[in-house]
Amino acid sequence: MKRIAITGSMGSGKSTVSQILRKLGHPVYDADLIAKKVLQSEKAKVQLIERYGEQILNEDLSINKTFLASRIFNDLEDKAHLEAIIHPQVYQELLSIDADTLMFAEVPLLYESQGERFFDEVWVVVSDESILRERLRKYRAYTDEMIDERLIHQIPQAEKMKRADVVITNNDDIEALEAALQKVLKRYEPTSTG
Repeated sequence: MKRIAITGSMGSGKSTVSQILRKLGHPVYDADLIAKKVLQSEKAKVQLIERYGEQILNEDLSINKTFLASRIFNDLEDKAHLEAIIHPQVYQELLSIDADTLMFAEVPLLYESQGERFFDEVWVVVSDESILRERLRKYRAYTDEMIDERLIHQIPQAEKMKRADVVITNNDDIEALEAALQKVLKRYEPTSTG
């Protein structure tokens, strides 16, 4: 089995690549969904209550994500503390997955969390910055200021491209992206000996 991480800056099209791969019959796991599950685990709750007190909890005893976001967005130490709780458990779960041939995982902050070591290959999805920004304005209703605030915490696309095993450019429509993926996937098809 080959473990392949899919990463890229927000708005680059990671989720679209994942959707296409699923449509083509490949398993794709979402690190963000795993992280959300880990965040609500008892283990994470205990560690967060130790740090922030009961104010970290909502009335229903779930984690108050608004409070937590306000802390980690403005304090690098709080951000590092949360990542130390979440990232190891996310990678542990991804490593426990058994697949026949190819296993894909969409991991938005792969390089930022030093997670590339857990994968055989890294695919980076990139887009021209103007296209990326337009997607974020259109689909997430982000302002330019919101985009800048979030992108500053991510490794630049150019650096991700240098570190990637495969770079997938997503500047066109979904059909062009699917064609590019089909081309990349051909290298993983078994070769016949005969």
